Amino acid sequence: MADEVVLQGKVMWSYDYEMVEFTSAQKLMTGLSGIGGPLHNHQGYIALTGEQVLIEGQEGDEALIIPLASMNELYLGYDDVFTASSVKNGGLFWQPLRLEYLSNNYQTTKVYLIIDYNGLYSHNKRWYETLTAMLQ
Repeated sequence: MADEVVLQGKVMWSYDYEMVEFTSAQKLMTGLSGIGGPLHNHQGYIALTGEQVLIEGQEGDEALIIPLASMNELYLGYDDVFTASSVKNGGLFWQPLRLEYLSNNYQTTKVYLIIDYNGLYSHNKRWYETLTAMLQ
């Protein structure tokens, strides 16, 4: 029997190593115009169950399965990799959700998520609060 879905939605995401590849000019232009949405490398659908975060990429993009037990850190906010200046309106209306977890090869992996972004805000805070409650 499959785990029951707690939350689901559309997601844009990037790994930390992909975010650092965006140039300062790209970050500045995205922050000023917001054209094309927030910086990201992948998009698809996300679901949260009692055991894991499931991400299914669109159009041949990769998929991720992140067991909740493998998560080291959950962070809602901007940092030196995903800066508020790279977001339309200086990040006043939403913040990225960063998950840090141990992958199958025991490497620490960081992924930045933007969930159900509508051009002005996202549902990242709702996901953060739900994940925080589940991980306690």
